[in-house]
Amino acid sequence: MFHRHNTMLRETMNRTLRHPSAALLLLLTFVWLGSAMSTVHAEPPQGFTPLFNGKDLTGWKGLVGNPKSRAAMSPEELATAQQAADEKMRAHWSVVDGVLQFDGKGSSLCTAKDYGDFELYVDWKILEAGDSGIYLRGSPQVQIWDTEHPDYFRHGAENGSGSLWNNKNNPRFPLVKADKPVGQWNTFYIRMIGERVTIKLNDQLVADNVVMENIWDRGMPIYPRGQIELQNHGNTLYFRDLYIREIPAAEANEILAAEEADDFQSIFNGRDFVGWQGALENCEIVDGAIVWKSGKGGTVFTDKQYTDFIARMEFKLPPGGNNGIAVRYSGEGTANQGGIELQVLDSEHPKYAKLDPRQYHGSAYGLVPAHRGYLRPTGEWNFQQVTMRGSKLKVELNGTTILDADLSEVKESKDGPLNPNASRKTGHFGFGGHNDPVAFRNLSIRELPGEPASPPARETAISPTDGPIKLFNGCNLEGFYPWLRDTKYSDPKKIFTVQDGMLHISGDGYGGLITNRAYRDYHLIVEFKWGEKTWGDRVDRARDSGVLVHAWGPDGGFGNTWMAAIEAQIIEGGVGDILVLTGSDPVTGQRLPVSLTAEIGKDRDGEKVWQKGAERMTLSSGRINWFGRDEDWADKIDFRGKQDVESPFGEWTRLEVIADGGHLLYKVNGVVVNEGFEAQPNSGKLILQTEQAEMYVRKFELRPLE
Repeated sequence: MFHRHNTMLRETMNRTLRHPSAALLLLLTFVWLGSAMSTVHAEPPQGFTPLFNGKDLTGWKGLVGNPKSRAAMSPEELATAQQAADEKMRAHWSVVDGVLQFDGKGSSLCTAKDYGDFELYVDWKILEAGDSGIYLRGSPQVQIWDTEHPDYFRHGAENGSGSLWNNKNNPRFPLVKADKPVGQWNTFYIRMIGERVTIKLNDQLVADNVVMENIWDRGMPIYPRGQIELQNHGNTLYFRDLYIREIPAAEANEILAAEEADDFQSIFNGRDFVGWQGALENCEIVDGAIVWKSGKGGTVFTDKQYTDFIARMEFKLPPGGNNGIAVRYSGEGTANQGGIELQVLDSEHPKYAKLDPRQYHGSAYGLVPAHRGYLRPTGEWNFQQVTMRGSKLKVELNGTTILDADLSEVKESKDGPLNPNASRKTGHFGFGGHNDPVAFRNLSIRELPGEPASPPARETAISPTDGPIKLFNGCNLEGFYPWLRDTKYSDPKKIFTVQDGMLHISGDGYGGLITNRAYRDYHLIVEFKWGEKTWGDRVDRARDSGVLVHAWGPDGGFGNTWMAAIEAQIIEGGVGDILVLTGSDPVTGQRLPVSLTAEIGKDRDGEKVWQKGAERMTLSSGRINWFGRDEDWADKIDFRGKQDVESPFGEWTRLEVIADGGHLLYKVNGVVVNEGFEAQPNSGKLILQTEQAEMYVRKFELRPLE
């Protein structure tokens, strides 16, 4: 956000540079601006409303509990608690020269109003060791902190502000570090639709449509509405220029529908029922929507049958309206008898107060209940997405996941034994009317897995053309995030830490430490040595790890553990092996192709081995042993082959990967051990693996190609 005082400052400096004798004028101007900067602010962006009037605390209140505890209070209890919280708030929050200021004591400051979907601008400033955040819908938090404060490195502060700090299963750390130095003003732009949050810090994207998790109840999605809070951690804080715009339902639906829209195909043309069959006489087309006639029912469904897919639609309910989405429908009987029905229902209407939980909106009818409270008011269009893959079913309503279930784990329905059609593998897609004028429009389907995915454009990756890039800075984990098979974006065991200037990988798990950025055309140098400890199913096996290059696609895209990539193997006796790791999207099953061409021979046991000058072969999976790997290699701890060039246990080994376009050259302690050509992709992220063996890394850097 641009402030008028910034423009004024630049103009004054330019005039002074043209007239050096005006130095005194510049000094006086700085003094004047020092007081004026806090009182002259930008006008609200078009369509936005100020949350803070610059004068007093009107529109704000003190903090009472959390969304879950507040919901449990009676109106009288809440009013009493709010009065006490407001008194406490006024003692510690104040307005000084047009800026909201917190003295480091007391509790958070909260908006008096609750919000659903919104866009928000916030200017904030912290001092040394500052720690704060912005709660969205009363839930923590968009993180703010002093990113240079060493005590916060154990929490990942070095990666920057703007993280969804309490996430575990969804991305947690910011994409880039965009903070200005402590003591300077920063600007957040935050957009929240459903459970998904997009954040820019100082005009740089730091969170891209990330699901925000509900810390107050991990089994529930984030609340549909709630207050915005300016959080404190006992530090002096400053906020100004807080502007909000509530996003109307129609706009939210458009934004949700635009996500990966090119992958979807329309299944209803909005004019007639071409491609559909069933009880069509009981429906009519009104303004591009299928609408059931009052008092009429029956199932309408597509001519085509679908197996795995993602379906999107908008629907509108009248008061008390009832309908259903037919999934893998046989073509006979009602939607729930002939396949799987997803309930479409005005769940909060009084006449439905005593239904089985498996009958409310979004539920797999009679099988699995959905979370309630995420429908828009009757008469408004809702946006819904349904993902069906194998036995797994996911329902997202207005941007929030309300059902995520594996139907193979369901043993009975609300009516007793399971209908055999509940486990159908394929069928029609449609709707089941129940005499109410429910409307559906903008119907589209993406069949899964679909065509193989394409890696990001090579141009989006960066190259160390201007000098070395120290991926590991010797102080903290800036520029990295963890992804672990068992805990995803959370590292509760502290598998990755910094000790005595070295990166320590405890090995207690499977996964990796992943660079935020993608890279291309580089000379990678990794210096590592093994530790003593081994774990789990590899406690007595060869110490194992690796570096993945050209990694791309979703985290967990290979074996639900790593990304699709090409590996430079680090394992006792096999340092320098190449592994080609083609992956698949964990959600959609879409293939994430990886390939490499190499000069390949065969060893005594028929295993592929790099042999300079041999016939070239292109692989999309599998291993290429380094040229001297012992034919009698055994997966046992402390293994060492006759020709191994890695250093003895406890000593440092230098692994190099020279990536020049699609050409990969591996070196171990200066010896060329493996080579590949025509790598696809030929750029991507880098990953340091953890595979149940302790390891230390003292150097992890990219140098320019010679």
